[in-house]
Amino acid sequence: MRKVLVLGGGLTGLVTAEQLGRQGVEVCVLERLAEPGGACRSLTEGRFVFDLTGHLLHIARPETERYLDDLGILDAFAVHERRAAVVVGGRTTPYPIQINTFGLSDEVRRDCLLGFIRAWSGDSGSAPADFREWVLDRFGEGLARHFFFPYNRKLYRAEPEELSLDWVGRYVPKPDLKEVVDGALGLHRGAVGYNAVFRYPSQGGIRRLPDAIAARVPGLRLGKTVTAVAPRERWVELEDGERVAYSDLVSTISLPVLLDLIDGELPPGVASARRALRWVQVVNVALGVRGRAPSSEHWLYFADPAVPFYRVGFPSNHGRLAPRGSHTVSLEVSLDPGAGDVATVAGKAEAALTAAGLLDPGQVRVRRVSVLDPAYVVFDHARKGAVAVIRRYLSEIGITIAGRWAEWKYSAMEDAILDGMAAARRVGRKAAR
Repeated sequence: MRKVLVLGGGLTGLVTAEQLGRQGVEVCVLERLAEPGGACRSLTEGRFVFDLTGHLLHIARPETERYLDDLGILDAFAVHERRAAVVVGGRTTPYPIQINTFGLSDEVRRDCLLGFIRAWSGDSGSAPADFREWVLDRFGEGLARHFFFPYNRKLYRAEPEELSLDWVGRYVPKPDLKEVVDGALGLHRGAVGYNAVFRYPSQGGIRRLPDAIAARVPGLRLGKTVTAVAPRERWVELEDGERVAYSDLVSTISLPVLLDLIDGELPPGVASARRALRWVQVVNVALGVRGRAPSSEHWLYFADPAVPFYRVGFPSNHGRLAPRGSHTVSLEVSLDPGAGDVATVAGKAEAALTAAGLLDPGQVRVRRVSVLDPAYVVFDHARKGAVAVIRRYLSEIGITIAGRWAEWKYSAMEDAILDGMAAARRVGRKAAR
């Protein structure tokens, strides 16, 4: 009987294993942490529950809904209409900004409206070559200067022209002229964007999802750190010296980490592609605060370069995550890998939140600082070619990759579930031969 080994007990890895188990395939999942879920986890401090940054489930496919129902947790996820906003120059306006400029200052609103009209009525004559050209062509100079450029510089730690267009797709909705004009006047109605509606557990945090899947994975081994992968001999070595043999290997861990674990030297082209991979880490400052949340929004985006965080969320606005009379806050700060002292970064983020009038530091009861690394893939112009080279190499040595960080892409929670299902189908067909 074939034995499938899955590296990583995050959402994609758990779904892969659970689906293979249904097919009668023997599966072992190795997860370095002491609990399942990977980045899709919740941490408890006293009576406060914190997720590792914002984790909201946007369901667009019927198979995802059926899967949650089969797990018996669909009803545990309440449905919410998104309440999100953008802060520019100290003014707050609903998200997405391109059709909701009415809350901005008169000068900024004028810049955004005129810039969009000029872009809409003009013709560049050529397809955009990078994110900078794409934003100017799609939204105009005003929205680019006041939001899209500074926000994405802050998030991706890169200049707009360094970014390709491989990631924008469904994540950045394009309005028409009427929507933009209505939005400048506060007349626009209706939900926009892939995340206009989301689901979130009524209580317990997002860990309700990975915990439910993990309960169906008998071969889950927690607290097991992989230190080497030998694809030719088909075994992996653990930190304690144990070797685990496999017939098929599915990796859901980050692509650079996987490559660094492979026994022996990488081929020169693959090694070069590995060096080309770029990413950012995120420092997540989670706060349990006494008193009512200072905003009714689920989250706020901050474009101002002087503000260290790019997003602040109030998760207790969409789930029971704090004791009565208190609320939770989630701050996200993007950093280059290995850059900055985490404690200093967290302190500056809290100070900036206080200066913005969104935190009374004297009411903070619980503080939890976490680092996600990698957090976001940087979609620069080298990424696509580098990933293609690496994928071919991994396929040649019999390693299947699945999920956001293994495939070095941007994706949402639903995609993680669907990626796990797809990986199980591919490996299951191979195991049945």
